[in-house]
Order: sequence, then structure tokens, then C-alpha cells
Amino acid sequence: MSTELKVGAVVLIAVAVLAAFVMQMGDTADFFGQSTAVYRVRVRFDTTSGLGLDASVRLAGVPVGRVDSIDLTDEGQALVVLRINNGVILRQDATASVASLGVLGEKYLEITAGTLGGPVVVDGGFIQPGAAVSIDQMVAVMNNIAADAQEMTNALSNVFGSEAGETRMAEILSNLEQLTADAAAITRANRDTIRTSMANFEKLTAGLADSVPAMIENYHALADEATLWVSENEERVAGTIDDVRELVAGLDRSASQLEQILQKINSGDGTASQLINTSDTIDKVNDALDTIDDSLTAFDSFFSRVSQTQFAFALRSEWYGNDEATKNYFGFRWGFGPRNDRALIFEMVNDNIGLPIIDTVITETLDPSGAVIGVGIERITTRDDTFKFSALLAARINNWQFRGGLMESEAGIGIDFFIAGDRLRFRLDSWDFGRNPDPHIKFTSQFDVWDRVFITAGADDLLSSDFRQFFLGAGFKFQ
Repeated sequence: MSTELKVGAVVLIAVAVLAAFVMQMGDTADFFGQSTAVYRVRVRFDTTSGLGLDASVRLAGVPVGRVDSIDLTDEGQALVVLRINNGVILRQDATASVASLGVLGEKYLEITAGTLGGPVVVDGGFIQPGAAVSIDQMVAVMNNIAADAQEMTNALSNVFGSEAGETRMAEILSNLEQLTADAAAITRANRDTIRTSMANFEKLTAGLADSVPAMIENYHALADEATLWVSENEERVAGTIDDVRELVAGLDRSASQLEQILQKINSGDGTASQLINTSDTIDKVNDALDTIDDSLTAFDSFFSRVSQTQFAFALRSEWYGNDEATKNYFGFRWGFGPRNDRALIFEMVNDNIGLPIIDTVITETLDPSGAVIGVGIERITTRDDTFKFSALLAARINNWQFRGGLMESEAGIGIDFFIAGDRLRFRLDSWDFGRNPDPHIKFTSQFDVWDRVFITAGADDLLSSDFRQFFLGAGFKFQ
């Protein structure tokens, strides 16, 4: 065989192999296959995204038909007709989505069969369009993200790229170093006190875990009894209101009669009129009024001292590393008493994490006769991430503050310990005592960096080994 024939044979073999490879990647493997009986279904798309005639139709990745035609409707949609092999059964809730196949990026239609047992699509029927992912859309989104990142980089460069920005950054780092040193010194100086406090907290938590469920049950019983009492005495309360109305009407009549008597005395010449209108009597009445006025002034001064109040607002955000999410708090404190050692505390909580709730689901497997042949147990964990609020009563004794009431929409109690002139605060909160499997317990430490700025750190869900995690935060306060 001559050299030219050998080269030609090699070229032909290479072309054949390349053609087979292209047909395999482009889903043309059935090009030489036998034709089968088909039926047609239709689907409307907002866009076909480069889909061509005779494109492959696949179900679960298996070729089951071809695209027969693509037409534009009067509504501006693409009407695609599919040829489906007779052996393939589609339901009316089946969907079709445009996808890409192989290295060459050839477009094809990926369909689903629909819900088992649903109505079957007949020849000429319609199926639903599915969600398609467009490469052009993805590229546009990535371009927008890149533009936003470039704008953010420029903004950071403008802030920190100048000499003034570098000076501010150096001051911030210096303040953080000093803050860390101060916190470490305070912690070392009060290490024994903190250990003792933690031991007391553990004892208190153990006692609360036993007693608080009974307290909650008693509270529900009391609420039921109060509701029953109101319903039973509804008619009696209505009668009392009517009696009060009649009493008020009688007082109005008596006041009118008294005014008439006073007018007669003031205009008459009798003994009562002379007694009232003489200067001596008027002087005595004025002296009595002055005495009453002095008494009212003293009472007002006393009441002002006793009812001194103080209002405080706080906003803080805590970042949880495990869930990579935050919990945000907006709080209001109304302090009252001579030393503002009693208070009402209200908080609104935007919880992006949610409390973990574990439910146990038991399923039974039955044989055809109805007998149980197997039991399965599954633990399902859900999270309650709804908006929550707190309403607490607080009382402070020396360095300790005790809180109780509604905590994150559940019954709860808390205790606080203040040191270093109230700049450092340790807080232990416990609520949702009926949660499965354990109540929710949270420990928080707070340090005031400046008068109105503070940072926090701590651990949440201490009793749960599965959901326990640490957090860091910061906030502002105004009072």
C-alpha cells in the first residue's frame, strides 16, 4: 500500500471517530436508530433560550422524544410541540425546562413525568413550563455583583486610603488593644467572684428547672379560674356599673341643690350670711386655705422624690458563628424608685436564627394483612424564627439584679451581676421551660466601652450539646 493510501485511510478513520464523538456529545446517538410511534404534547415558554428544531427531549436524563416545532403565539410566547414516544406516560402536572447538554452546550428539553396517579396527557395536550436557568441572566447577575464590589472597594479606599483614614484606623486599633487589656485585668481581678457566681448560677438553674414548670402550671390554673369567675359574675358587674351611674346622677343633683343654697346665703341678711361675709370669717378661711396649700406643696415635693423615674433605650446585635446569622434587640427600660432600683423592661427581638425545637415522629410499617412489621423513629428539628418580644419586672439589690416575666414570648427569669462601677455585667437568662428536650439558657457578658457603646460575648442554649454556640455582639444605649 502506498503512502498516500495509508494517509487517506488514517484521515478517514479519524474523521469517523470524530463524527461519532460529536454525535455522542450532541445527543445524536439515535440518529441511525429505528423510528418509533409517537404522540405530541405542547408547552408554552416565555423564552426558548436558543432551543432548536429536532432538539432532544429527555426524561430523567433518558431521551424520550424530539422537538417537532417552535412557533410564536399572539401573546408573544413560544409554543413548542414535542414528539414523545408512545411508551412514555406524562401527567397533566408534568413540566418542561430548557437545559444544556454536553461539552458543546447543545440545548435540549428536560421534562418530568408528573404526579403518579394524576390525569394523563393525551395527544395534543399541554404540560407546564418549568423554571429555566439562563446563562445570560447568570452573567448579568455576576456583572452586577462585580460592579457592587467595585463600588464598595472604592468607598473603602476613600475612607481608609487617606492619611486621616489611616490615623483613625490606628486610633481604633489602639482603643481595642486598651479595651482588651482592661477586660483581661478586670477578669483576673474578679476571677474568684466570677467562679462563685457561676456556681451559684448552676444551683439556681437546677432549682428553677424543677420548680418553674409547676409555677407555670399554677399560673395557667389561676388564669382559668379568673376567666371562669368573670364569666359567672358578668351580670353582677353590669349591675354594679348601673348603680355607679345612678350614684353619679344623685351627686350631680346634690351639687345643684348646694349651689342654690349657697346663692341664697350669699344674697340674704340672715346669721349664716353675716357669718360667711364678715372679714373675720374670710380671714380664717384664707388662713385655712394657706395651710391646705402648704400641705399640698409638701406632699407634691414628697411624691416627686418618691416617683423619680429614669428612661433608657438600648439597641444591640449579636452574631452567631455556627448559623452565620444575627439576633437584634431593641430594648426600653423604665426605672423608678428613689434609686431607680426597680424597673419595667420591654424588648423587641428580631430573631434570624430561631429556637431549635425537636419533635419525635414514630412511623409503623404494616404488611398486607394490617399487622405491624416494623417501627421507625425519626427526630425532626425545626426552628422558631418568628418576631418575639419580652416584658419583664426587674429589682436590684446591691450588685445583683433579678428579672422575671415574659422573655422572648415565653415565660422566663434572669439574674444579673454588676462589677467595675456597672461597666462590666454578667447575665444569665432562662426561658421556654417546656421546650423539648431542655429549657433555653443563655449566658451573656457585657462591657461598656464608652458611656453609650458596649460590646457583648457569651454562649447560647447551654443545656443542649447539639445547638450550643457562642456569639459576639455590640450595641448602643441612651438614658
